[in-house]
Amino acid sequence: MKFDAHGDILTDIYLETQKGNQNVFRNKHYESYKKGGITHSIFVNWTDPYNQSKADFDSIFDVAIADLKKSSDIATICHSYQELLQARQEEKFGVILGIEGIKYLSQPEEIVALYQKGVRHIGLTWNEENAYATGLDGLVNGLKEDGIMLLKLVQKLGMIIDLSHASPKTFSDVFKHTTGPIVVTHGNAKALCDHRRNYTDEQLIQIKDRNGVIGVCAVPYFISSEKEDQTVEFLAKHIDYIVRKIGIDHVGIGLDVFYYLTPGKTSTGVAGLETLAHADHLFLELEKMGYSKEDIAKVAYQNFDRVLKTVLK
Repeated sequence: MKFDAHGDILTDIYLETQKGNQNVFRNKHYESYKKGGITHSIFVNWTDPYNQSKADFDSIFDVAIADLKKSSDIATICHSYQELLQARQEEKFGVILGIEGIKYLSQPEEIVALYQKGVRHIGLTWNEENAYATGLDGLVNGLKEDGIMLLKLVQKLGMIIDLSHASPKTFSDVFKHTTGPIVVTHGNAKALCDHRRNYTDEQLIQIKDRNGVIGVCAVPYFISSEKEDQTVEFLAKHIDYIVRKIGIDHVGIGLDVFYYLTPGKTSTGVAGLETLAHADHLFLELEKMGYSKEDIAKVAYQNFDRVLKTVLK
């Protein structure tokens, strides 16, 4: 089993449906997940905060949820950890619905309606600064007053809080205004690749101290600034670095494979992990590095499962 903590599948379903395609998850994505041994995942609604609208945000959810429900024989939207276990027992792909950026919520209370729609994961920003929090495009500011109010609702409802794309101040502010596990679904170690979307040792320790998890991702320029190191082998080194820094219980995968959003593109650009179908290659690298089957299982799914079990109602 493997849990991929981040995929832009909801957005892609919407884009493909706009072209007239149907059963998008079944026909375009399912086989890759199956070949890669990925059994459950967070599928996010990424609505471009600079170029799209509230109407797009709402439509992405409606269209994608309808598409996934057409594939109920192979996949199921999970609202609780118990439903995730049920999907596993039925050998169905478990989907957790998520948001990558909440710019289009006009007030904090709107998160309740999204929860009722089935959303169980929330990322406060996709790099932009919005009414709730500041992303990496607005480095100076952090969490806003409405963001604090929203986080109170999120915790009461039982939703996963994701600090991917958050500015450093937003990152630290969220820890001050929440309790329980906090995750970064997709990002790597800044010590190995000094990209703004990667995380410092201090931030990794904050994640550990809250019993959270960081999911390493297969975005080539988050792995290394050197083309020759944009490989599955070097991504495994990110896992190893994080394990040495904060322990085996706090790292997973959030592969962030999104090449399919660009017409004609067929690869992540990461040698050895070109598609989700190659996810096994990452764990083979960990085997070569001497990781036990028990520790590999923690990275593959058990660490994130712990958070899901703790947070989801």
